[in-house]
Amino acid sequence: MPKSERTWLIAIFAVGGGFAFAAMGNEAARFLTGAALVYLLAWRFSASSRIKDLSQRLSQLEKSASEAPSPGTAPATATPAPAAATPVSRPASAPPPMEIPARAPLPGSHAPSVSLAPPKASPVWAPPPPGLVDKGFSAALAWLTRGNPVAKAGIVVLFLGAAFLAKYAIDHSIVPIEIRLAAIAAGAVGLLVAGWYLRGGRALYAQILQGGGIAGFYLTVFAATRLYHLLPPGLALPMLIAVAGASALLAVAQDALPLAVIGFAGGFLAPVLLSTGGGSHVALFTYYAVLNLGVFAVAWFRAWRILNLVGLAFTFSITGAWRAFTYVPENLVTADFFVLLFFAMYVAISILFSLRQKPELRGYVSASLVFGLPVVAFGLHASMISRIEYGLAFSALAFGALYLTLAWRVHASRHPSLGLLTEAFAALGVIFASMAIPLAFDEQTTAAMSSIEGAGLLWLGVRQDRKLARAFGAFLQGAAGITFLTGLAHEAAATPVLNGAFIGALMLALSGAFSARQLNLAGARLATYEAAFPELALLWSLGWWLYGGHAELSRFAPEGALYGMQLGFGALTIAILSGLQQRWRWTTPGRAALALLPVVAIAGLLIPARAGHPLQDWGFAGWPLLFGAAALALRRLDREPDEAAKPLVPWLHAGLYSLLALLAASELSWQLRQVTAAIWPALPWLWVPLALLWLAGREHNGAWPFAAHRQTYRLLASLPLAAAVVLWTLTMNLSSDGDPQPLSYFPLLNPLDISSAAALAMLALRALDLSPDERASLSLSTRTRVIALGGLTFLWLNAALLRAVHYSLDTPLEWHAIRHSFIAQASLSIFWTLLGLSIMTVANRRGLRRTWIAGAALMGIVVVKLFLIDLEGTGSIARIASFISVGLLMLLAGYVSPLPPESPEPGEKEPA
Repeated sequence: MPKSERTWLIAIFAVGGGFAFAAMGNEAARFLTGAALVYLLAWRFSASSRIKDLSQRLSQLEKSASEAPSPGTAPATATPAPAAATPVSRPASAPPPMEIPARAPLPGSHAPSVSLAPPKASPVWAPPPPGLVDKGFSAALAWLTRGNPVAKAGIVVLFLGAAFLAKYAIDHSIVPIEIRLAAIAAGAVGLLVAGWYLRGGRALYAQILQGGGIAGFYLTVFAATRLYHLLPPGLALPMLIAVAGASALLAVAQDALPLAVIGFAGGFLAPVLLSTGGGSHVALFTYYAVLNLGVFAVAWFRAWRILNLVGLAFTFSITGAWRAFTYVPENLVTADFFVLLFFAMYVAISILFSLRQKPELRGYVSASLVFGLPVVAFGLHASMISRIEYGLAFSALAFGALYLTLAWRVHASRHPSLGLLTEAFAALGVIFASMAIPLAFDEQTTAAMSSIEGAGLLWLGVRQDRKLARAFGAFLQGAAGITFLTGLAHEAAATPVLNGAFIGALMLALSGAFSARQLNLAGARLATYEAAFPELALLWSLGWWLYGGHAELSRFAPEGALYGMQLGFGALTIAILSGLQQRWRWTTPGRAALALLPVVAIAGLLIPARAGHPLQDWGFAGWPLLFGAAALALRRLDREPDEAAKPLVPWLHAGLYSLLALLAASELSWQLRQVTAAIWPALPWLWVPLALLWLAGREHNGAWPFAAHRQTYRLLASLPLAAAVVLWTLTMNLSSDGDPQPLSYFPLLNPLDISSAAALAMLALRALDLSPDERASLSLSTRTRVIALGGLTFLWLNAALLRAVHYSLDTPLEWHAIRHSFIAQASLSIFWTLLGLSIMTVANRRGLRRTWIAGAALMGIVVVKLFLIDLEGTGSIARIASFISVGLLMLLAGYVSPLPPESPEPGEKEPA
């Protein structure tokens, strides 16, 4: 028997054995056990047969090899073979000699050498290409390993270890505090000395060591003062100032940015690592003021942007955390004083940074420092004074006056490096001065006006090609959005559309759309960092439009119309975006429409899920509008192709087609449930996918979208529909009794069986209609299709038989009861035997050996079933009839359908 047939036969008998064992009980484990045992037994006999066959073939090969002349030897007539080989002696302890193949020259013989061909090289395993995670990890690892990674890691671990040791000392007094702090200080001195000694030959390593030493000094002084009270604050403050000054001097003297960063970072982290949750905030902020003086001192000599940003980030992030978790109103004066002090320090540092630039970078401005500083500083300041009436307005006015004054003073200096900084300070002054007015008036009105002002300023920046003006315009619009959100809690709209909430949102949306258009027209004139601004502005505009519209509908939509109006609003938005794409000749609005389409559709599906059906609450108007807008967007995309959106188009078509099927089936099922029960409400869930599956497979002469996207609808759109058909057929035949009330039940002529037959016919029709390319794209072979359809048909016929017996002879339909029903089991046995006989007969006539084996295996399963299940009731007429009928049929099968020949005739080969 060929190997493939043997494999199929073993698998079939294994499944049959599983069913047989499962029939003896109700546990699914019995099926697995039976299948495994039968499979092992069948495999054991099959393996024995194969081993015997291989042994015979090996003997034949050895015999052929012994009779054939050895490669490289002369003919027997020229050189006679030696009569006997001379035995070779070997020591008793030597290992036994390797066996030598027949006809190989023995040791000591003078057979000519044989040239052997080199063996074929075994394929070399190639690792799979790296994925996204691997690439990201490699990039992170490459960045981490620059410079001297071992030293960096060592100094970080050393510093953390010292910090944790000090922290541990708080809870466990094992070694005297003085000794522990002295040890940390001694280690810091050692690091400094070693680093200074190595500064000439190994500069980077030396700077890392010195940075660790400076951080150790910070840690020692702070712990001795705040944790253990060994040093009075009056003495600790000069010591911290000395450490900061020494750190700055060392960094400047060696031109060592890493040393400055490590030293100052350690100083900023020291109180965080050793914090106990208590203590005076005045002492903490005084300490940070000293550190920032050190940053200022370095900035006086070196334009180190990273060091400035490190100091800014540590200072305001730690201050912000203190404000969020520890601040109380009683701390207002002192806390606000330090926030403003830090703000003043970093304003001065930003000026020094521009002054100390190299000649080739003259005029460069640190945007993160110049524009980030007022945002965080004013935010902290405003959070503490917000309860003071008009406090925010006066503060914004003061910040604006300060920046305008600085801009005037810097401009008056006529320094060539401060031109751009002058413009930045002037822009910030105007921003804060503009903020002073809305902070004193109504939020909604202020938001509308500020957004329009920001759009106008951005337009001016585009026309005059000024980056700061564009940035200021975008900032004003962002500030307007924040202002709008802060005032929503106080808005009590009473008039639809003509109210502050909707007008504010509409103005924000229109300003954002106008800004997006202007930025898109600027094109190549935008800076590199502004490349994504047009898309972000459009997204900003779309967000406010959707928010304002849905909020207005939620408040003022008529009762029973909200659902449909929300769908219509989504459709209107998609249509507007699609129109903007055509009018502006810009693909981004069209892409936004395509992205919004599934969002609206999913939201539309989720809303009625809690209440009823898709056409409720004006859904009958909303859904057609949404499908119309989707068709408009997709049709326009066909006329004006977008390469970036091209891969999404088939998925959108398929998704809309499935959505149509889902909505139609859901609505029809709901409508049927209102007037009837039984099997009827389940039928739309099959017939709607069947109709759309048939429509997708037809030939359409020019009809859009089927003709323009033929393959999409034949494959991608049809797959979920076919899956729904298969799932319905399986579910209904396994769980439904097919009751056709108020009609009478007729075997095979009832709604369930007619629907199942239609489903199988449609699946077979579409499977046969697939072209070779379509089958290849689906990886769907002929054998797979035959097995799938055959298995589904077998399930349906068994279920139809059990239902027919149930309605005719009142047998049960529950699985457990079917197991003990004599009539049901006898009916199944006879049906399986007839089916096996039919399969064997057809296979015999066509010479299909594998198919014949499948039919024989089915009959073998019937035999096993007879002995394990039907034999329990041999006294019943049904069981006796079952045995007799099956026996006769098997005799008939053996006579009319013998096993076909092993090699089918040409032209009759079974399809693969």
